[in-house]
Amino acid sequence: MVEIEQLKAAYGFHTAEWVIPGETLKTERGVKTIKWWENHHLMNWHIQWREALDNRGVCLTNRMIRTKDHEMSFLCSEGWMTLHDEVTSLFSYQGREDELAALIEGVINTGYTMDSRYAANEELTEKTITEAVGELPDSVDPIVVSILKKTMDEAITRYKKAERLPVSQLEKLPVIDPLAGLDNGKEIFGQLFWSFPGKAPEMGYRSISFFLRDYLAAYGKVCFERLLESLDESKTFDEAIVIRVLKEALLPWDFVDAVKEISGKKGEEASELLEKMYQTWEQSRALVTALSTWFDGKREKVAN
Repeated sequence: MVEIEQLKAAYGFHTAEWVIPGETLKTERGVKTIKWWENHHLMNWHIQWREALDNRGVCLTNRMIRTKDHEMSFLCSEGWMTLHDEVTSLFSYQGREDELAALIEGVINTGYTMDSRYAANEELTEKTITEAVGELPDSVDPIVVSILKKTMDEAITRYKKAERLPVSQLEKLPVIDPLAGLDNGKEIFGQLFWSFPGKAPEMGYRSISFFLRDYLAAYGKVCFERLLESLDESKTFDEAIVIRVLKEALLPWDFVDAVKEISGKKGEEASELLEKMYQTWEQSRALVTALSTWFDGKREKVAN
């Protein structure tokens, strides 16, 4: 574990003590969190990502704190690490759709400028869906397996609908640090502070679709439509992107992810995951309906 004195010397803290050893420390400049990186190149990608997004001025982020030598990372005997401000107050999204839209717009536009070599671009195919169910171990409750096999048919139907959407293969896709859950939105000094998880970069709109799904479920149709209107005003969220987001919402990622989780569970745990999957399934359906309705209405206004 990195020594507290090393961190004080590297970052110029006068006082520091562990809150969680090796993870979080309290200093005279507030609470800081440590992020450890196994891949130095991936770390550099994330440094560039947060700096590029920060330069757009859309909101505050958990960017890397510089050392006394103005470096954004620190190499110690345990490996590469970066240091970040920790903010715990959750952001209240309601009535602040413009701020959230600015973040989503900034994420997309920054993503167009980022290197794609480290991006995870997982593809979903009909074979992926059927194989996920076929590979379930014998330890899984037969009733759960039977339900999943029946649901698989609807998952394939969703997949085929998604594949029929007209998306251009030549369209440039953003490479982003995936938007995680709503809880990653924090508030400090009355401003939105976004805490990026530092995961493998994602090419496309999968996590943006998931985020919009969760936002709709949490705040309802009225707030969701206000967010869409704010995104529409930004001119970034155009027809091509709306269709891409719709495609991701239709693709049965929720089904495949749930099957993978269930494969290692037994009894009540598997049943609980199944129930959670159906909840997410309905939320995805609601997103497709709400986004399609709004988009069709927008087209009618333009046509008239």
